[in-house]
Amino acid sequence: MIELSGVRVVYGRTIALDAVDLRIDEGVTGLFGPNGSGKSTLLRAIAGLQRPVRGTITFDGRLRDPSDLSLRRRIGYAGHEIGLYGRLSVEENISLFAALCDAGPGRVADVIAAVGLTDRAASRVDELSAGLQRRAAVARAIVHDPDILLLDEPFATLDDEAADLITDAIKAWRGPGKIAVVATHGAKRLKSFADSSVVLRRGLVASDRQRETVVMP
Repeated sequence: MIELSGVRVVYGRTIALDAVDLRIDEGVTGLFGPNGSGKSTLLRAIAGLQRPVRGTITFDGRLRDPSDLSLRRRIGYAGHEIGLYGRLSVEENISLFAALCDAGPGRVADVIAAVGLTDRAASRVDELSAGLQRRAAVARAIVHDPDILLLDEPFATLDDEAADLITDAIKAWRGPGKIAVVATHGAKRLKSFADSSVVLRRGLVASDRQRETVVMP
């Protein structure tokens, strides 16, 4: 379980998150809201990439410490920036991240296949389209089979076939004790398999539907 208590994040004079109280339980949570609502900031705060100016984030009652490597290895994150080395191939990127997170080498080929990139495994990342890069970023996020998966607009720029691959990869990853937070603009793709939903507006939680069928925000 992830709990946010009074979390406030500020960029200059802009309040990105305003005293957010939220509990995220096991399963897949859809994170919805318009541009500028705070979705990306919330994911970055949970991932430890953005430090709140106020409030706390705990994992199973344990205070979030960005310097805790063991906790960082439990998290798989794919944000707007793909987080991959452009001059390395898809396989080299995923293998590098797998090694950093002590994942078995056998996982690399499996996750590349899961996102439909087997035929592009030897291609340099900077030679790929935006959609293919996004698929590679998701592979990087799940290669170490993390307990917590944080995905920011994983379906953006993807056609239906590619989006289906990402959906299937998330479903294959999920399991007992695992938590995913998937940020997206619409609920259509997530509503068939998400366990709960959170809607943000102007840095505030506008709706929190835990353990209910996801509805269109």
